[in-house]
Amino acid sequence: MNTNVISNDPILNSEIKNKGFAILDAMFKENGWHLAKNEMNWINYSKFGDETSYFDIKITNDKIIVSVPLKQSIFQYITTFKSYYEASEYIEQKFFDYNK
Repeated sequence: MNTNVISNDPILNSEIKNKGFAILDAMFKENGWHLAKNEMNWINYSKFGDETSYFDIKITNDKIIVSVPLKQSIFQYITTFKSYYEASEYIEQKFFDYNK
């Protein structure tokens, strides 16, 4: 893999637009995941070499929809939250569970 191409990609090096998930952004990037979607109301992370497993966050007016990969499965688990805090805590827990 040509890392020069990766390091110059503006999407991969971009700052997260929705600052409500800035702490998660740092956690994902420190562990080799990258922003595949970076919008105020839609954030998606995938890992190089495993783009079929992803963490997806969609923000609507009344809820935050979170989709997380299930370990050793082709399926995702989807749930909703009312606050950024609850969604962030859940995503962090599922992220570390998935990467064990």
